[in-house]
Amino acid sequence: MISRRHSVFFKLHFFFFLALVVLVLLFLSALHEQELQKFRLLTHRSMELSRILEETQSRTCMEQTTELKEAGFKTIEAVSPNMEMIPLPPPMRSKLHSRNIRVTIYRDDSGFIYALEREHCMMYYRDTAEKTTYYFVWSLFFALLGGLVSMYLLLWRNLKPLKSLYEQIQRYGEGEEILNTQSNGKDEIALISNALHDALMKQNKLKKSRELFLRNIMHELKTPITKGKLIVELEEPSPNRTMLGKLFNRLEHLIHQMAQIEKVHAFALVKTPQQIDSMIHTAMSNLMIEEEVLQMSGCDRTITVDVPLFTSALQNLIDNAVRHASSYPVHIDCDEEKICVRNSGEPLKRPVEEALQAFVTERGDGELGLGLYIAQSIADLHQFTLDYQYEDGVHAFCIRF
Repeated sequence: MISRRHSVFFKLHFFFFLALVVLVLLFLSALHEQELQKFRLLTHRSMELSRILEETQSRTCMEQTTELKEAGFKTIEAVSPNMEMIPLPPPMRSKLHSRNIRVTIYRDDSGFIYALEREHCMMYYRDTAEKTTYYFVWSLFFALLGGLVSMYLLLWRNLKPLKSLYEQIQRYGEGEEILNTQSNGKDEIALISNALHDALMKQNKLKKSRELFLRNIMHELKTPITKGKLIVELEEPSPNRTMLGKLFNRLEHLIHQMAQIEKVHAFALVKTPQQIDSMIHTAMSNLMIEEEVLQMSGCDRTITVDVPLFTSALQNLIDNAVRHASSYPVHIDCDEEKICVRNSGEPLKRPVEEALQAFVTERGDGELGLGLYIAQSIADLHQFTLDYQYEDGVHAFCIRF
């Protein structure tokens, strides 16, 4: 399972969030700078207004209006009721106020308004030199935000098939049929998805071919073996009859092991809760082992496994322990973490890694050496581990959950 901080989607969300925060901070900084720029312009225009007022203080209101209009101050008839008066610092206020003129600066949604009050007239002027640049800042912000969100959605849409691909691969690993992973896209993810689909199709064909081959062989072998066992039963008791009976039983057992191997490699797990001692008793019954040969301890607990497969794993471990034990009983100990099958005996003649491989046997008794291999394969299929220890003359094969 991929941790959250290593996920591509987490990194995508994180970088988008980081980019969004940086964009908002830059926007707020631009607004603040624009506000400062407005007040710098206000100061400059106020100084210009003060100069004109000083030069035209002896003229009439109409002449003064003409001069102000040429300087970019437009006369307005009405003012907004929600305009706000701008408090000015004392040096600027004293600079603006001439001997016979009182100047007050207001601000509304459209900009700055200068109110000029003289003894015989009251005039309002709007500064036309002031250009509204807020729209540019907002337009730039929304353009960048739209581009960022579009890029995020595009990347998220392109990466989204990765989740579906990952889930399908997981289901395939658990034995389920994988859905169609083909993609009509042209990016790298689509190429990977299509390559995976082609590989799985080839794998499924090989798998079905192998299953058909094994089933045909087992079917063809079971028929003569069954007929041979019936014929042997009809013969008079003799050493040859006994030997032929053992031979046919051995062949039947080998076919059963081949069927187990086929099921292990079919990757089809159907897990259900089951008591361990129940599966052990089933294995003993299949092996026709007497009760006194085994001694169980703590195996009355429940485990969630594929019952037929896991029973087969226990059966192979028990069969291996009984056949190679130098004395009885064989001990089976269970706890919350493991199931251990222990038997006394001589040390292994080869490393345990070799003993766990297919077609490796300790004794030349006609065995194929598949028992431990099947047990380990079933443990791996359940994502368990099969451990081995040899201490004080006792072998211990443990399936750890």
